[in-house]
Amino acid sequence: MVAPDTAYSNHEAESGADGRSALSLPGGPEPLVDRWQRSVWFGTTEAMSRRREHLFYAAVKQGGALVAIGWLLLQPTGWVEWSGFALFYVLNILSMSLGYHRYFTHKAFQTSRPMRYGLAALAQFGMYGSLRRWVADHRRHHALSDRPGDIHSPWVDGHGRPLSGKAGLKHSHLGWAYDDVVTNTDLYGKGVLGDPAIEWAHRTRYLWLVISVLVAPTLWAMAWGGGLAVSANTLIGTILVAGFLRAALALHAIAAVNSFGHVHGYRNFEVGDTARNNLVLGYLTLGEGWHNNHHAHARAASNHMRWWEIDMTGWVIAGLEKLGLIWDVRWPDFERPSGRSGRAPRRN
Repeated sequence: MVAPDTAYSNHEAESGADGRSALSLPGGPEPLVDRWQRSVWFGTTEAMSRRREHLFYAAVKQGGALVAIGWLLLQPTGWVEWSGFALFYVLNILSMSLGYHRYFTHKAFQTSRPMRYGLAALAQFGMYGSLRRWVADHRRHHALSDRPGDIHSPWVDGHGRPLSGKAGLKHSHLGWAYDDVVTNTDLYGKGVLGDPAIEWAHRTRYLWLVISVLVAPTLWAMAWGGGLAVSANTLIGTILVAGFLRAALALHAIAAVNSFGHVHGYRNFEVGDTARNNLVLGYLTLGEGWHNNHHAHARAASNHMRWWEIDMTGWVIAGLEKLGLIWDVRWPDFERPSGRSGRAPRRN
């Protein structure tokens, strides 16, 4: 593995609700060290709160997944359990790619107030943590990608210390969620804090966790496994496989974009970080794994460029546009760079 060069990231933070950069500070550009240290808070109660929250999510998802694996070794399963797994896995990934990421963070399209709440509910169904916190965190990731201040880079930790190898992958995959560094929401929370849909999602996030891993799989098992007469084995198996195991695998698929997606893969664009397109992750994450394309054109509604770079989330956005449920969709023009967020395509 080769560490990134020392040039400063050419990414800007995403704009706030008023259209200004979330990092537009008086007095012009700051020195790199000042900028990244202003971007984070160290050792606050918010950091402890985030750590507790993610420990809880880990106990639910990873603990439940281990029980599910034990169940699979001892009990037969059928199409009810695995069709539920497939459906809820797709919804789980869409919760990230469509909800957290392309809509609430990057504003790749506009929609109505009811749809905003629907997308907020879908986002929290995926259980990737608070939507309010995630949006601010991801803005910081783009502003300081693979540089000191990046929330989850395999090349630098939360305190700006260099990383590499397994330590870097561990930190960028999920280790960042347990450190004592959090995003400065005074800089990156513009248009996020106080947004009614985002605040509602934040308050109800644990309700959506229960719906995601317990209620939805139970209803699926009853719908296709005999209603109230559904067998205990089918009900328990569906909860474990389509609920807990699905949630854990979807978490690791998305987390791998932050870790392996900055180490392994190929690049279509020369950008100021190490984001890469990864063939396996591209398919497992419904298009999120075309990470270099995304970092080059962060606000685009689709990451599809080459014929094999299938972006199923982009298909969903196109369908919603045709139905009139969303509008002002930012479809990409990959033949030219997008402002400061990318340079000309690299043909390889």
